[in-house]
Amino acid sequence: MSDEVKIPLPSSLQEIVGALLFASETPLTAAELRESIRSVSAAEGEDAEIMDVYRTCTSKEIESALRGLEKALEVAGAGIRLVCAGGAYRIQTVPSCGRYVRAMLRLDRPNRLGRASLEALAIIAYRQPLTKSEIEDIRGVDVTANLKTLMDLQLIRLVGRSELPGHPFLYGTTPLFLEHFGLSSLQQLNEIDPTLQRSNPRQKAEQYRKAKADDKPMDMSTNDKEEDNDDKAQDQQPDADGGDADADAGAGDPDGV
Repeated sequence: MSDEVKIPLPSSLQEIVGALLFASETPLTAAELRESIRSVSAAEGEDAEIMDVYRTCTSKEIESALRGLEKALEVAGAGIRLVCAGGAYRIQTVPSCGRYVRAMLRLDRPNRLGRASLEALAIIAYRQPLTKSEIEDIRGVDVTANLKTLMDLQLIRLVGRSELPGHPFLYGTTPLFLEHFGLSSLQQLNEIDPTLQRSNPRQKAEQYRKAKADDKPMDMSTNDKEEDNDDKAQDQQPDADGGDADADAGAGDPDGV
């Protein structure tokens, strides 16, 4: 007779999902959860039919299990909840118990952002990607110190360079920003305050290209050809009162307007 203890199989997909999220050191996406579950096969003596049900789980079934887990934790009132941030899920303590958790872990009170840094962060969140000068145009003050604070806290990052003259850096939020504020995606910002709609990145890129085109110097060779054509046209037309020639010359020169 074997002394080996037989471990029972999970009772539901929701139970497996909860165990994976609890044990994971980092948030997991629905795809990562599914991949982990599908990688486990039945051991010798186990019910292969039941294990195959879990191994063949679909993305829709994973999403259903996550919703069920979220509701179960909420009903249980166990001080933990399921949170989705940036498309990844994790189990965390509820905010109301934060002071007790910090006391048990002997942690200091978390740093709080000042009003100026919060305003700069809100501008970046809704208007990203944008440059430092654009942030300052909106706030009306220098934001160098605020950007450094937000960068140190990993709430914002450099996401590229603008097409404007000088190619200044563009700022945007990080996945930690979503995690810190409990947002699943940036689209939720529109739901928080419908009067503050996020900017359209494609529209901003088009504005940058237009501004760059407006600042581009005119091709002198083309300009010279246009002036030559204007001169020839003036030579072919009679000058009635001597004033039209000066007016045409000014119109042909882009700097004469």
